Amino acid sequence: MPGGGSSLFKIRFGGRKSFLEDKKRTVMAVVIIVVVLAAVLYSFFLNLFAPTPRLEMADPNAGQSTDPVAQESGQSGGVAVEVTPQTVQSLIASLERYESYRRTVSVEYFDAGQSVGTVTAQVWVEAGWARTSAALSSGVVEHSVVGDGTLWLWYDGGERVYSGPAADRAADLSQRLPTYEDVLALDKSSITAAGYEERDSQPCVYVEAAVPGGGAERYWVSVSSGLLVAAETELGGEVVYAMSSRDVVSPLDETEGIFTLPDGSEPHGMGK
Repeated sequence: MPGGGSSLFKIRFGGRKSFLEDKKRTVMAVVIIVVVLAAVLYSFFLNLFAPTPRLEMADPNAGQSTDPVAQESGQSGGVAVEVTPQTVQSLIASLERYESYRRTVSVEYFDAGQSVGTVTAQVWVEAGWARTSAALSSGVVEHSVVGDGTLWLWYDGGERVYSGPAADRAADLSQRLPTYEDVLALDKSSITAAGYEERDSQPCVYVEAAVPGGGAERYWVSVSSGLLVAAETELGGEVVYAMSSRDVVSPLDETEGIFTLPDGSEPHGMGK
């Protein structure tokens, strides 16, 4: 990991801001990108040593759940997909995620049962590129564009754009989301429950896993879109993190200016 901001960021200067305000935003940007890079490395080493998921025959003695979409379709000759703690990772890996969409993501953090912060993000995804505009609890709006191996980051009212290397998880982390890699990297023995559940009127694959120290992580993945639509983390009997999404539209129905940087450049090339 780079040891200093001067080798990681290219800074575009414009206008005048107080030294203190620029310094605070620089520190925020450095922290966010360092967290992204650390999480990417952590995921890499997890996946390096984790076995490749493969579909296993369901144990007839284990608790099973049948795909509600298959049940409702009434298609003759179809094979109902069953999900158990032993097969759920392979099932999730087989889902096809939307490649072009927009949606709203809400994340809330808790401490001692009290909300201590929220993030509401507008997200646009197209052909491997992602744009996120996240309203933070402080009132600051953080913008990011991730694509072509690069992360661009800036703030409303700021006049600097920070850029640095990005990896596959950067887009999800900029939305404060866990990723498919988190679910697929779970130790199979830690998965305590799996099945099909309806979440916000959507049929979903549900996974629950125990975490060290006593607690649980829960994930809901949409059967139709393949997107993570809800997640939560519980520690000490209390939820400390909760995520949900809504207003999913696919394919992306608005493109003009979505991936434009503050200087007017279009790294995605959509406006060219």
